[in-house]
Amino acid sequence: MNYPFLFKGDVDNSYGFETELGIIYNVKFKPSDYLLGDVKTEYSEHLFEFVIQLVYNPLKRNPPLDKMVSTTIAAIIGDFYFKKNKLVCIYICDSSDGRQSLRQRKFDEWFYSHENIGVIKFDQIITDSDGISYPLSVILRKDNPYFIEIILAFSRISSENSK
Repeated sequence: MNYPFLFKGDVDNSYGFETELGIIYNVKFKPSDYLLGDVKTEYSEHLFEFVIQLVYNPLKRNPPLDKMVSTTIAAIIGDFYFKKNKLVCIYICDSSDGRQSLRQRKFDEWFYSHENIGVIKFDQIITDSDGISYPLSVILRKDNPYFIEIILAFSRISSENSK
């Protein structure tokens, strides 16, 4: 069971939904071939950044645990990936408040409790020159025709961008 969601489309392939507490989320799949730098591949045009955005929170505090949020996000991922088998998403945990590890754990809980959506996830951690670590995941369908190339590229980019 999940919240009803709406595919808004737009340049970021946005979906939106509202919880029973009036909390509004956007889930975006932003075209992100720039993540590969100047390298162009057969799958560049299928590369997206996956973003979960809290748009409105009337509670004025962190939202309480709501299992239907994760179920809804899983349904949205399934809907987006159902459209084409070549899609690849990169999920980078926001580090602006130092809570990126918490976000990664929460996302992992959501993801692994909904493994039946037909996608697989590979994780890396990138550390910048200031020693700040950024959890990073690549999510793709198991039948992606570029599966091996994507995983090798993801590993290479992660290694190159870790200081």
